[in-house]
Amino acid sequence: MSDPEYLICLQCETPTYQFEYDANGKLMTVVCTTCGSDDPSEFMTEAELEEHSG
Repeated sequence: MSDPEYLICLQCETPTYQFEYDANGKLMTVVCTTCGSDDPSEFMTEAELEEHSG
């Protein structure tokens, strides 16, 4: 699986492009430049968000 182009912040619903995955595909660091959130559990890919809400 390749890394997504962006992640969506669940706090403010803004896409962010500042994130890193480790070698096992786990999200390690992420920062929302709009609201400042940096908790990896507060971010989803667009596909995950659609699956979760739909």
